Amino acid sequence: MVLVSIRSGVERDKTFTLPAHFGSAQPGNTRASRLSSPISQVGMSFRRNILLLLFLVGAVNLVFGQATSGSISGFVTDSSGAAVPNAKITVSNEATGIATDATTDSSGFYNVTHIIAGQYSVKVEYAGFKTSLKQHIELQIDSTVRADAQLALGQASEEVTVTAATATLKTEKTDVDLVLDQHAIENLPVNSDNLTTLYLVAPGVVPHSFQIGNNENPSEGFMTSVNGQLWMANDYQVDGISDIAWGFTGLQIIVPPPDSVQELKVTTATYDPEFGSVGGLVAQYVTKSGGNAFHGSAYWLNRGAWSFAANPFTEKVAGTGPHGTGTGVSPYNENIGGVSLGGPILHNKLFFFTDYRLNRRIVGANLLTTVPNDAFRNGDFSSVASTNPIFDPSTGNPDGTGRTQFTNNIIPASRFNPTAVKLLALLPHANANQNTQQNYLGAGKSPFNTDEIDGRIDWKLSERDQIFGRYSYMWSSLFSPGVFGIVAGGPSIGGGNPATTASRNQLLSLNYTHTFSPSLLGELRVGYARFHLKEYQNDSGLQTNNQVGIPGINDGSALAGGLAGIAVAGPVGSFQMGIFGSVPRLDLSMMIQVVNNWTKTVGNHELRWGGDVRRNYENLFTLNQSTRGEFDFNQSVTGSASVSNSGLSMASFLLGSPSFFQRGQFILAPDERATRIAGYGGDTWRITPKMTVNFGLRWDYISPITPKKAGGDVNYDFNTGDLILAGVGDRV
Repeated sequence: MVLVSIRSGVERDKTFTLPAHFGSAQPGNTRASRLSSPISQVGMSFRRNILLLLFLVGAVNLVFGQATSGSISGFVTDSSGAAVPNAKITVSNEATGIATDATTDSSGFYNVTHIIAGQYSVKVEYAGFKTSLKQHIELQIDSTVRADAQLALGQASEEVTVTAATATLKTEKTDVDLVLDQHAIENLPVNSDNLTTLYLVAPGVVPHSFQIGNNENPSEGFMTSVNGQLWMANDYQVDGISDIAWGFTGLQIIVPPPDSVQELKVTTATYDPEFGSVGGLVAQYVTKSGGNAFHGSAYWLNRGAWSFAANPFTEKVAGTGPHGTGTGVSPYNENIGGVSLGGPILHNKLFFFTDYRLNRRIVGANLLTTVPNDAFRNGDFSSVASTNPIFDPSTGNPDGTGRTQFTNNIIPASRFNPTAVKLLALLPHANANQNTQQNYLGAGKSPFNTDEIDGRIDWKLSERDQIFGRYSYMWSSLFSPGVFGIVAGGPSIGGGNPATTASRNQLLSLNYTHTFSPSLLGELRVGYARFHLKEYQNDSGLQTNNQVGIPGINDGSALAGGLAGIAVAGPVGSFQMGIFGSVPRLDLSMMIQVVNNWTKTVGNHELRWGGDVRRNYENLFTLNQSTRGEFDFNQSVTGSASVSNSGLSMASFLLGSPSFFQRGQFILAPDERATRIAGYGGDTWRITPKMTVNFGLRWDYISPITPKKAGGDVNYDFNTGDLILAGVGDRV
């Protein structure tokens, strides 16, 4: 990738408008009881005796950019406009008191890089001139702020103080972005306190055509399409470390709570060369750090069903509910709360920030579905004799002709298959009516719980060394009941699979910066991301197949526990019970990331080069076929080849004659490995105070996917139709 751009006074509007599709706040979906303002960020440091070891990797030019920080630069002139060289510059974080010094060059230019987002002051001192102090400069993530100074003649003890105004022009960078600061994050309405919905505020971002449910997406990261790309073309970073479940889904692992976020930047076009493998958006979160004062917050919100309207198709069905007019609005209750605290451990040197967030959501739903009515349960199909005559499959010819119709379209009980009888005993009777379709109204509740803790430490060990570390841990649980209960299963009341899901997700970021000289700075980031999800069928601990007479499948393991999927097609009285494919789902995705950044200032040039190395792992156990087996019943088994539309799937079921069976079995669980290496170089050339040129070059390498061990993966040869085992080469 090659990027060249020239900026000279490009407008940057600091305000933004919510697009029409973003919607508005829902009743009760605002934060309550916030105790104090959030906390600004703090610098990082480390000891010199580890310096050489950590930066030997710099010899191979592995770097990434200012994904966790920004820069303040400017030109210092006298009242005539002449450059003031060798002026002393002091850039101070107003929350932590941490200061960074610099000196202007021969053109009066200074550049302070790799300072974290927050509010700063810039002091300029030079003999024979009054001291200039510009306060309340707002620095955003991955940005450069201009803070020029014009010195007036006078004594250095005299001071001219200026309050910085919000910039109206973006003259230093060319990326198309939207930065949401602390105020916006606190005050914009977001559903369920989920910051990922704010991606829609950025230009070119629209909701994706579908959203993966929380059974596979426990963080509930909102899926978006950016510039027409799939959601998997997006990149999410928290404190400069990738926050993606690599492999099957590409979803966001951790969604930071609003109270832990200092700033969120969403870039949708003209990316810096630091960012590759992206066709959609880059979302960069910078988490809060402590300051020299203690600050905290607490909040809680509740949403309930009291303001919801009843669904006329499932919640106002005549003949159901306590008064025969319907069940009414399904239960819904959600509680979201959290606390945060940050402050100093050592004044001006060591700081902490921590937070905790919980979500307790109970979603109730009604589902109108089908079970065999009482007549069909007893083998009495006389009501459909004129449209669907049923025939005895034990009679007639092998081609289906010459069969004998059951008398009065009734199957005698003596012909019922024992397994079918036991399966029917697991099903509830019709409770809405005795029609052949839509005769059973089921109700249930699906609880979804999430918890997340975050902790961050910032440490300035010396004027040259800074370090910070952040760790996030999120865990969740979801229960999705089947409409017929745990044993009989059936369609999930809340959608998805009737399953129990648990997840344990982690994200770690360690960041170390060292100033080699006023013109050379290096940064090392090490990160770890882990997505671990276990989804089992609700009846995984049962031996239902064995109990109803389907032997050889329940082997005592959770993978094969419970009831097979039973699908009875119709054309009338169609229903299904048990649980079908896609569960169990066991997904373990991990990533180890090393990023090394270098910045060198040479005159009016800010040179940046470096790279990013990632090692990805995924172990995924999932099938589209049921591990408990699947039996399908259709009408042809009890039909006659000589009579059109004859036969009923329910009759075939009573006789115990399926037309199709399949079962998914794993010989081994797929495990995939891949390595990604990237390198880049770029220059920000400030030709004049009014013109800046940005250009850069990027190289990416994505290795082939390999299995954990030989034979652990397979490719399909389209030319021969053979399956080629990875690492073995044998064809089977």
